[in-house]
Amino acid sequence: MHDAIIVGAGPAGGMAARPLAAAGYSTLVLEKKRIVGEPVQCAEGVSAFGLASNGLRPEDAWVAQRIDGARCVVPSGRSFFITRLPGYAIDRAAFDRWIVDGAVDDGADLRTSTRVTGVERRDGGWRVHAGEETFEGRILIAADGPTSFLAKALGLVRYQEQIRAYEYRFPRDAARVPDPDRFLLYVGERYDGGYAWIFPKGDSVNVGAGGHIDAHAAAVAFCREHGMDPDRREKVIAGTIPYRYDLAAYGIPGFAVAGDAAGVTNPMNGAGIHPGLFSGRIAGEFACAALEREDPGGMAGYDRVIRNSPFLDPILWWMIERVRRWPDRLMDDVGEELDGLDWRAVTLRFAASVVPRKPWLALHTREFLRMVRALELCEHFGW
Repeated sequence: MHDAIIVGAGPAGGMAARPLAAAGYSTLVLEKKRIVGEPVQCAEGVSAFGLASNGLRPEDAWVAQRIDGARCVVPSGRSFFITRLPGYAIDRAAFDRWIVDGAVDDGADLRTSTRVTGVERRDGGWRVHAGEETFEGRILIAADGPTSFLAKALGLVRYQEQIRAYEYRFPRDAARVPDPDRFLLYVGERYDGGYAWIFPKGDSVNVGAGGHIDAHAAAVAFCREHGMDPDRREKVIAGTIPYRYDLAAYGIPGFAVAGDAAGVTNPMNGAGIHPGLFSGRIAGEFACAALEREDPGGMAGYDRVIRNSPFLDPILWWMIERVRRWPDRLMDDVGEELDGLDWRAVTLRFAASVVPRKPWLALHTREFLRMVRALELCEHFGW
């Protein structure tokens, strides 16, 4: 009987395991992949705040490049700053291993190549099946990715909507990088609320596209339009990204669901590392408290914390659904007015100066003002 079983060894699972192992609880981490973190399914960007707010410091072992924020590029080619806050382009596979290794160093047991196939309540705890093997634990945490077998098996998933992303990793000399120090996000009608991107990453560059679209076709077209030959890629990265999930509960007695499995990924930009770190850490802390008090019912409090977190603020979904309706002309108008500035320039005084020249923008005043709030959340909690 383990004190805690964690399914999934990504950032959420690793962060959940860390406080449990550090507190001396017998902790088992089950990971279906043969090697933790591989294959990578991520654009590999995280903010400095995302790390620091979860008690982590950047390490040379997984930082590929420091990043000075991000810019949004509209169809016309004009751009504005989404954020000027610092972040990092990382080696995601090395990062995932580093997170989990921190728990293993404190005594957690890691089992790779172990795919969970069943779960049931048993004697006040949980029995987890993985092929012919069986594991038992007092607490169970699901960090098993966007399709989350465990959350579905327990009947917690009411609705799941996902999007696809497709990315090429190029050597630096094979990709045109307009801004070598910032992440670039290219928006337009063609991406249906998603975007294409150019993310510099030290000696390489991640270039891709994602959204409610054919991500592969969009990535190929984007590369060719920007003078990049997909045949010169070093690696292909493809994955499923949570867009909008509805769970009956994120935490119930003795159980919590975290990271992509919980659908806490930011719907505005698909970023999942920061919310994964946060939700995993909180799940681990609630698990420690439940074990210490010998009260598995205490895990239900995790549900309240996650629902009230900035990562699930309803304005994010409200805003991205409005953006999905914006024509390229509207995006170009916004880009023309904000060219070289950042979103903080959108004030009532700024709007008053724009409307006489472009009165049709007044029809979107409510959306623009709410976008400021959404971007404020994204700047701190969206990457």
